[in-house]
Amino acid sequence: MSVPEKGRRERKRELTASHLAATAFRLFESQGYDAVSMEQIAAKADVAKATLYNYFPVKEALIAHRFREDIAQGMSERAAALAAFKDFDSRMRYLLRESAAWHTVQKAYLPKYLRYLTGQARYGENRPGDGTADVGGLQILTLMFATAQRSGEVDSRRSANEIAWSFEYLLFGAIVAWLTNPGIDLETRFLAAFDLAMHGVATAPRRDDFPSSGASP
Repeated sequence: MSVPEKGRRERKRELTASHLAATAFRLFESQGYDAVSMEQIAAKADVAKATLYNYFPVKEALIAHRFREDIAQGMSERAAALAAFKDFDSRMRYLLRESAAWHTVQKAYLPKYLRYLTGQARYGENRPGDGTADVGGLQILTLMFATAQRSGEVDSRRSANEIAWSFEYLLFGAIVAWLTNPGIDLETRFLAAFDLAMHGVATAPRRDDFPSSGASP
């Protein structure tokens, strides 16, 4: 059965983007991120400089693409382990521990990556082929919260996407604190962010959390 032309173009574009990102990371690892120029990446990848800039206008975008691929591969590899957990709390804590370990390995690139993401959010720009600056992580969190809503483990009064966005920013804050203070344990911060998202900081429910009975206080 023939493949639609659009599908072939999209796959070819994705393969080219992956090739460019993989080439860039080999150069980053051997020479150091700051020492590598976009011109070097284009030459090593055997593409025109204009082609590279068409896919990735800045070096940080290459990091973002590589990280998106890492996230997708990591989720695929951990799918069976996640499915083995019987409740949302256990699944999320497992995923956060794995995520903390991954961030530790990629620590040298994270300041550039986060700077790129915040710039994308500030100016409303997107990565090539992506709907948001951090589409992979957000989609995963949205799916996990949506599943937990269906099982009754997470409140459904707000959309899973809204909850995921808010939680992602809690994780972002944990990463920034960890990068700023090497004495911080990232796994501990991630789990604390999850506890905050699930339980909040209030000692008791607010009055407006309860439906009004119509009686005077």
